[in-house]
Amino acid sequence: GTLFDLRSSWDQRQVGPWFEAFKIVNQTFAVEVAKMVQPEDIVWVHDYHLSLLPQMLGDEEKKTKSVRLTKKIFFLHIPFPVSMIFKEMECGPAILEGILHADVVGFHGFTEARHFLSSAKRILGVSHESLEGGLIGVKYQKRTIVVTMSSVSVEPYMVDAVMQLPTTIDAEAALRSKHAGRMIIAGLDVAQYLSGVGLKLIAYEQLLHDSPTWRDTIVLVQRCLIPGARQLDEANTIREIRLKVDRIKTKYGDAVIDYEEVFGSTLPVDQRLALWKASDCLFNTEVRCGLNLWPLEYVYAQKESDLPGIVIASEFSLVFGILNGALRISPFAIKETLATIDTALTMSKVEREGRHLRDIEFVSSSSSAQWMQNVLRDLRDQSIDDQRNVESEQKLLSPESQNVAEFLAIERDEQFTRLDPKSIISAYKSTSRRVIALDFNGTIVIKEAVDSFLKRDAIGSAGDAPPQAVCQSLEKLCADPQNTVFVVSGDNKENVEKAIGNIPGLGLAASNGSCFSPPLMNGDSTRTWFALDLGVDWDSVKKVAIPLMSKFTARTNGSFIKLAHSSLGWSYYSCDPEFGSLQAKYLVVELERELAAYDVRFVNLKGIVEVIPRRLNKGIIVKKILRDIAARDNNAGVDFVLCMGDDISDEKMFTSVFSFVSEMDEDYPNVVPSPPVTQLSQGTLPASQSFLVEAPSVRCTDLTAPMFAFTVAVGKKPTHASQYVDGAEDVADLLVKMATGSADAFFRREKEADRQLKHFV
Repeated sequence: GTLFDLRSSWDQRQVGPWFEAFKIVNQTFAVEVAKMVQPEDIVWVHDYHLSLLPQMLGDEEKKTKSVRLTKKIFFLHIPFPVSMIFKEMECGPAILEGILHADVVGFHGFTEARHFLSSAKRILGVSHESLEGGLIGVKYQKRTIVVTMSSVSVEPYMVDAVMQLPTTIDAEAALRSKHAGRMIIAGLDVAQYLSGVGLKLIAYEQLLHDSPTWRDTIVLVQRCLIPGARQLDEANTIREIRLKVDRIKTKYGDAVIDYEEVFGSTLPVDQRLALWKASDCLFNTEVRCGLNLWPLEYVYAQKESDLPGIVIASEFSLVFGILNGALRISPFAIKETLATIDTALTMSKVEREGRHLRDIEFVSSSSSAQWMQNVLRDLRDQSIDDQRNVESEQKLLSPESQNVAEFLAIERDEQFTRLDPKSIISAYKSTSRRVIALDFNGTIVIKEAVDSFLKRDAIGSAGDAPPQAVCQSLEKLCADPQNTVFVVSGDNKENVEKAIGNIPGLGLAASNGSCFSPPLMNGDSTRTWFALDLGVDWDSVKKVAIPLMSKFTARTNGSFIKLAHSSLGWSYYSCDPEFGSLQAKYLVVELERELAAYDVRFVNLKGIVEVIPRRLNKGIIVKKILRDIAARDNNAGVDFVLCMGDDISDEKMFTSVFSFVSEMDEDYPNVVPSPPVTQLSQGTLPASQSFLVEAPSVRCTDLTAPMFAFTVAVGKKPTHASQYVDGAEDVADLLVKMATGSADAFFRREKEADRQLKHFV
């Protein structure tokens, strides 16, 4: 920026060019640091100026060495903004993502850490969890980032040495002599608005007005620093301060205030310590500030005083959360501030000593070296935990230490690999009785992070549809008579049918499989919906649950009740994410108590609390589909199964595939039958309709023919699936390849503007 930029007020239009310059600076550092680092080095990034460096350095390391070489620490020494600031800036998400590429993110206080965690959750949809040892972990891009709070104090040996200097001793004596007979209130601030000096002078002037007895017994020794970093702010602040100082002197005389301006960012340390030692209290009225070490230095300088001084600290300052013996004020509450000043000046020796003892141990033992060791310890502890996990896995590899469950877990992990589309295409082309079962939202619909703070009309998957390329691929797959394709969704049937119900030959299952619609045949224009009878008196459940949900809806802005077949839902997707999650936990507790007599269970996933039959899961409908297809054409069986899903509700689909394979040569009386089927609309059930009558046998005529069963999780995580893909884009890419029969075909994601335009057409 130019000098004009520094003098001018904030202009949102200039953020773009500024951020481009910001990226250039960070990229320059990344390139140069990448040349110097070695494997296992630790790179410590300080403050907001280089908040993109952790990400850019990682990218540079991958370019040159193909792996992340270093551990990275990012430590912020200023207040972290609230999430709304990042929402207002287009570059806000990029800054958060840059920070989250560090291994440890550090702050001096919990307030700053809380703002960071809230911003990560609301902007990026990233949640946090408690880790062993009191650390906080953030899951981001399959990594755990440690968030730590660690405060630093002064350098005791340096301060001790300066306090013994003749210049310090003489300056202290000069201050005491100049203000003999008066109690000294010390103030040292940068002449900027956020330092709150104007509020301090207003409070002091009011104290002199309300308490005439103090006019002859106290003096405010105020030093204002003018660093020249924010010239417009400093000029306005200095003008305001001078007017107030002149007014105080005019009213009450020169003796009540000792005011000086100092050019530079700090007061010489000997003069500063002289001021601390000579004063009876330190008056801090910061409106917003990072870690200010001067109050800590003040406490240390008072360690040998017969009557230790008291720190009056603004509740908006970070140091107030560190000093347990300080008196709290709000600079905006003038009356309370006056009472606090009076308390500090009249405080007994016993209480002064007690407050000083609360802080002197921390102040004396938390040097920058100790602070660095604490942060590095947090990094080391997390690394040790990771190493323990690796060692535990290696230990399990020894046969003598394994039980059956551990052996099976290892075998499963070794077989859990990324899906190779070529193997799917090869199996697909060599088979003729295929079943494809796909989850909806998060699998064929590319979803946004549930934890993001999104105020929108479409909740969950309602109104969302798969990309056009996916719909076209599904239509091609459904047109093949050798395929049976079903989409199994947790949403209600109206939303699912609206999104993809017009695809010919596509079967639909909604409400986690409690109701389903067989594939539309040629010439059919309307779908017929059927339901599984799961043995729950749903009307009675509604009479109990709906009034309870209505109570929470009235108290939680943005929430609403969703009614679906065989399920009741309380959606908090559009609520404040933190408050909505909290309310959801309370709601589940009350529902469990009130519905204990009913055969239902409770699911809290994807921003919604659902009450569903205990027996209900997606695996029931998937197994029913597989049994029906296998029984057709004189028990010809199934030779290709592809089942894909992205969350815990899809796990039963995976296990149902394995269960179906294991029962293929069983007599029907030896397997658990599927629930009875009822037609949702009035009328007689057509005798010729598939899916209505359980197959009388699950024996297949040819068990020697090869069978391929693929269970695929969307996202690498603990799962019953045998393989995984990284995201819904990979699912779309696979469907495009299967529809075209070519492994060279690929999915091209629609532009965001084109996708949003669909909502207005």
